[in-house]
Amino acid sequence: MSTLKIKKCLSAALTYDTGKFAVAKNKTVGVLYRVFMLSVIGYLIGWVFVMKKGYQTREESIQSSVMTKVKGVVLINSSDTGLSLWGPEDYVIPPHGKASLFITTNFMETPNQKLGNCAESFKVPDGLCRDNDACQLGEAVTAGHGIKTGQCLKSGNDPGNGTCEIYGWCPTERSQEPHVPLLGKAENFTIYIKNFIRFPKFSFSKSNILETNDENYLKKCIYDEAAHPYCPIFRVGDIINKTGHRFQDIAQTGGVIGILIDWNCDLDKGSSHCQPRYTFTRLDVNSTVSSVTSGYNFRYSRHYKNADGQSYRTLFKVYGIRFDIMVNGKAGKFSIIPTLINIGSVTGLLTLVSMKCCYW
Repeated sequence: MSTLKIKKCLSAALTYDTGKFAVAKNKTVGVLYRVFMLSVIGYLIGWVFVMKKGYQTREESIQSSVMTKVKGVVLINSSDTGLSLWGPEDYVIPPHGKASLFITTNFMETPNQKLGNCAESFKVPDGLCRDNDACQLGEAVTAGHGIKTGQCLKSGNDPGNGTCEIYGWCPTERSQEPHVPLLGKAENFTIYIKNFIRFPKFSFSKSNILETNDENYLKKCIYDEAAHPYCPIFRVGDIINKTGHRFQDIAQTGGVIGILIDWNCDLDKGSSHCQPRYTFTRLDVNSTVSSVTSGYNFRYSRHYKNADGQSYRTLFKVYGIRFDIMVNGKAGKFSIIPTLINIGSVTGLLTLVSMKCCYW
């Protein structure tokens, strides 16, 4: 390449050109130009910066830990065991608090079960029989309570039908549910939800415990959306009411309740403006699920030994409310990079508006 060409290339690279401006003395074009310009500036300030906080860098990968503690006692009068006092160690499962907990509100109790032979329940289809051929020795009863012994035990009321004899925990489980929830007063129990969150991008951590100098605050506050929106102690009955259901209805057969903790933090305003918002919903009932499949129950047993060393147990089928605590969150903080990007985008729109008006 010749020296002359090199000089021309360097001259072109180091030359700065400015555009030519044309003045259009047209009121219509002028008004349209100003309207468009103000619209673009309004979009930048109102929507991008005020509504969407486009001057901030955002983070939605929240790190969270949840611990719960339930308090409350209830006196139960059972036909099998008489009066008994139930505390959190009896009705909360698991006893150590997690992001999911279960509070017993009703139960069926089958006491003094011992290993032995007895008749399978008539409510188990695979346990029904007309003769011994239907009770194959050693075969487990599908969805039943034990292993078939090979004998068909006839009912005195209906000699044509019977149930297979089984080896299992006898007598088999009772099937008559209480007409009213045995722990109906559980609506007065309280759940203390302790939530710790962290936004790693900003090295910001916080808990849902209100920062206050009142040492007795947690001992006397109960969550109320208006009076105490930042109190982490919730009355069970109030939670159910906020889902649009009655506690006594859900306590009979159980249910699943979702507690959503939402953190929407503007870190430019300081830590005191980063507070949780709570919402509540029932998860086991909706427009596509029938009431037959709603509710929540499971079984567990307590094992003992008598004075002779023989094992026996009490079987519980418990109904209750499962609480699933879900935490969502996002945080934003000022950053020069998204600010310049959004300003540059709007500057480009202003240039486009100017060019459009010139064509007019």
